[in-house]
Amino acid sequence: MPNRLTKQELKEDVFVTWVYEVTDKAQRNLVPVLVGVGVVLVVAVGAFLWSRGNERKETEARATLAEASTAYWSGNYVRTVQLADQVIADAGGTKASIDATRMKADALFWQGSFDSAATLYREVLSRDKADSPMRTAVQQSLAFSLESKKDYAEAAKLYEEIAAKAPDRPNAADFYVASGRAWRLAGDRAKASAMFAKVADEYKETTFARDAEVALGELAGEAP
Repeated sequence: MPNRLTKQELKEDVFVTWVYEVTDKAQRNLVPVLVGVGVVLVVAVGAFLWSRGNERKETEARATLAEASTAYWSGNYVRTVQLADQVIADAGGTKASIDATRMKADALFWQGSFDSAATLYREVLSRDKADSPMRTAVQQSLAFSLESKKDYAEAAKLYEEIAAKAPDRPNAADFYVASGRAWRLAGDRAKASAMFAKVADEYKETTFARDAEVALGELAGEAP
């Protein structure tokens, strides 16, 4: 019959067993841990290279955009569209490609391609940040395009949205009048009157109050 273990021997035996288990687990987990570290390193390096690649694309695209801007302000809208398309193709996914899309939309608007311009403005709004400082300006361009292509009701709604967040009262009055004009063109005399009355009553200190009053008089003289 084997001798019974003393308390000290029992403690030592338990400790040895624990050390063995811990060592065994460490050995078994070592490969997955190393693989995990390797994956993290690969992802980090990939992200770094992607970022550097995007920076290079952005820099090259900005030079092309500068040329496109010169063409635009010279009235060469065909060339502007060509250069904008080049940036969109070569630098997709960058901020420069969003700016190029907007510039292309501007050029198409002045060429009379209002429907295509509106489509591109909507694309810019869907891709750009909600707090972008240029967002309201793009919305304005979209509203002008919608009105130009006779989508008056949608233009009126957008004008009203822009007016509600205008930086000052004259700007707000201007876009409320634009909303009234668009509603009038859409054939909705009630909504048109509401917009004109709003400006005439609430923005009396602006130059647009007089325009609103004239528009109200014209509406009153029109056959229902």
